Amino acid sequence: MSDFPSVTYANGERIFTAGDVADQLFVIQQGQVELLDAQGHVFTTLNAGESFGEQAFLSGGIRGASAQAAGDVVCLKISSEQANHMMAGTSPLLVPVFEALLLQLNMSNALRAGKL
Repeated sequence: MSDFPSVTYANGERIFTAGDVADQLFVIQQGQVELLDAQGHVFTTLNAGESFGEQAFLSGGIRGASAQAAGDVVCLKISSEQANHMMAGTSPLLVPVFEALLLQLNMSNALRAGKL
């Protein structure tokens, strides 16, 4: 994973906003990231080692939630192009399965955020 750039966010800094085009996937190296619903309420907090922004794997993906740093955060940033390149080297069967799992995750997040 060292091929991907590290980015640093300060406490409270917005990483992305719901409705943005999903063009990057993030893996938290240090710190915590909060995911917020449309009203700005935190519905989950992610820790080092966890990822967010998986919609970057979906063609035309749109952010379903906002993300902000909860304290100082360091993340690996993976572009959608890099993510799709990684997927291209896998079994063709895995791609639709992975996309279905991402859609299921998006629906689950929408339920938790009160959007469905």
